[in-house]
Amino acid sequence: MTLHRFFLEGPLPEGGEGVELAMSRTDRHHLVHVLRLVDGDRIVVAGRDGREAEATVRSATLERVTADVGPAIERPRRPRVVLAAGVARRERMEFTIQKSTELGVAEIWPLASARCVVRLDEDRAGRRGERWRRIAEEAAKQSQRPDVPLVRDAMSVNELLAEAGRFDVVLVPWEEAASTAVGIGKALDAHNASADAAVLVVVGPEGGFEPAEVAALQDAGASIVSLGDTVLRTETAAVVAVALTAYELGALGSRGR
Repeated sequence: MTLHRFFLEGPLPEGGEGVELAMSRTDRHHLVHVLRLVDGDRIVVAGRDGREAEATVRSATLERVTADVGPAIERPRRPRVVLAAGVARRERMEFTIQKSTELGVAEIWPLASARCVVRLDEDRAGRRGERWRRIAEEAAKQSQRPDVPLVRDAMSVNELLAEAGRFDVVLVPWEEAASTAVGIGKALDAHNASADAAVLVVVGPEGGFEPAEVAALQDAGASIVSLGDTVLRTETAAVVAVALTAYELGALGSRGR
């Protein structure tokens, strides 16, 4: 049976008996009043340091949850894939965040590019960012991953370009170059990317990228790649690009390098 998973508001505590768990009030409410877990029930707790452990509940109230925490569970290291996704309409953006979280991305960068249909003022951006982070956490729980991807605030293309140098490879699927661009596997081969490579995948919004934006990304060292000869919706392109990249780097059952 799959155990219920809770993300703590700090690192995983060292194993021990009767450890107080740094859970949010929302999670304590869920544990006590929705799941109705009691003394003796087993759960999984994951710290913000990416470690996780099984735990046995000892006491649970809205104010405090204690448990006997076991040793940290060792998991194989995942490839580091970061997704920068053009800000899209609500349900499409939420789909992108949910599914890319399930696929194991390390971070999600909402990207406010020129052709974005959705325009976020400061207030809307704050509310939308909070919701995106909640969706990522729920998807991380559902998919049983040991951590929650960082969902950053919306950034501009120039802000993305300033950080692109931190990555070994930057991949940009662009439908207008589909007939001449190589696939993701060949692009990674061209960079001699190994499973330890840090890869940034940049996917445009519903309206696609402006040619000038693509040129700027190329000037920063990005590789233009093809996802095939059909035009994919932005949320489909994001999921396909992340999945292919993760597979090529050794995740998802995997080819590996």
